Amino acid sequence: MQERTIGSYTDRNERHLPMAKTLPRMILIGLDLKKALRDRLAEDFQLTEVSRSDEAIELLLNSEFAAGAFEPGEVPDSDLARKLQVKINDVDDAGGALLDLDAERVSPLNLAERLHLLETRVADGLLNLFGWRHFEVRLLDRETAKLELVIANGITPLPIGHVIHARIDGNGISGHVAAIGKSYICRDSRMDERWVEGMEGGRSSLTIPLRLHERTIGVLNVESAKPDRFDDEARLLLELYGRYIAMTVNILDMLIVERYTTNKRLSNNVITELESPINKIEDETSTLLEMAKDDPAFQEHLGRITESLAAMKARIESCTAGPQTILGAEEVLHQEELEPILAGQTVMVVDDQPVVRQTISAVLEKRGCSVVVCKDGSEAIDAIQQSASREVHFDLVISDVRMPDRNGYEVFKAVKDANDKTPVILMTGFGYDPHHSIVRSSQEGLHCFLFKPFQIEQLLEEVYKALVIEAEGA
Repeated sequence: MQERTIGSYTDRNERHLPMAKTLPRMILIGLDLKKALRDRLAEDFQLTEVSRSDEAIELLLNSEFAAGAFEPGEVPDSDLARKLQVKINDVDDAGGALLDLDAERVSPLNLAERLHLLETRVADGLLNLFGWRHFEVRLLDRETAKLELVIANGITPLPIGHVIHARIDGNGISGHVAAIGKSYICRDSRMDERWVEGMEGGRSSLTIPLRLHERTIGVLNVESAKPDRFDDEARLLLELYGRYIAMTVNILDMLIVERYTTNKRLSNNVITELESPINKIEDETSTLLEMAKDDPAFQEHLGRITESLAAMKARIESCTAGPQTILGAEEVLHQEELEPILAGQTVMVVDDQPVVRQTISAVLEKRGCSVVVCKDGSEAIDAIQQSASREVHFDLVISDVRMPDRNGYEVFKAVKDANDKTPVILMTGFGYDPHHSIVRSSQEGLHCFLFKPFQIEQLLEEVYKALVIEAEGA
């Protein structure tokens, strides 16, 4: 604890004054105290006054204070200071556990597993520290100003097509908080015009900005079924915990982007390294063909080598094309056998990459499926809703995650709204999921997700599971 010492000294008449007591330091936040009360507090505390709670948090984060912080309506005394200090220490411990993301543990995890780890730790922290169960974390997309839902617990997601932007008005409390960068306490949802329906029966909420290096990167929203559940002390402590959440989300995001860019770089390196020797073999083969033009048998052998080289180049390009390709499709397309268990099944395939949707469609049709192809999420959602209005449902939907209009989660949600029993498979390139569709849909019944580029046999295996195994167990 930092203290101020009023030391002893000797005046001109050599009188020795007693040693002054050491005083604990106290922060006063937005208090307009009368002089008499301030003087009385000054006898027991070294006072520092700030106007806003975020200023107090900066002081606390910098370890300049160890006594406590008090706001209007509270009676500051040493007992309250000690209690608040204990809470601050608990938040600090929970934040440290949240940040314990060593590379050896996190790197092997895929996107969904990483975000599930974060969700679990945040949920445990909110429950253990505050007793709160209903919350959501939204991250800000700086290009579009949308607040994308990352994790949610006990709060109903927005309907399809509804989005929240970081704007002061017209986008609920979360949009307001993200726009101004300051926390907001909704004491009674029935009296607050900014309230947007979240948890069922929600009556109050506390929403804080997630800040990283003075930049708002998202919001954390906590809700309660009780009115006036949150006070200024809760706001102060949650803002402190929110700093740790912001740092953790940033670390995970960097790891995800690192994996995405590393895979792309490695793929490009593979084709660059192999291109030269393959070209040399092709040149030598052409020379041998010219030299052996009078030897049909030798030319036949060289012809097969040329065909193998062409197939090798095609496969390398396919493997390194990443999200724009499906591996092993060529061989499967040459198989003429129908799969009786798939015959007559109606499958929707959604992807904004023509090669991907056409390849998957062709493979499934070879197996006997009836396939509906959609070039983007909007077209898919319209088709799903129109079919549902006629009480006709797809047997399976396979959708990309990252599309220019509606994302994979919105397609998934449309499917489940139309018929909860319809299985959905989501696909994403290199494990990159900017809208966090995989995690959100996994929480709500996603059959599986596949990281492109994947083998077509892997997709077929999941199709069999979804259409046969799960259907038999339903």
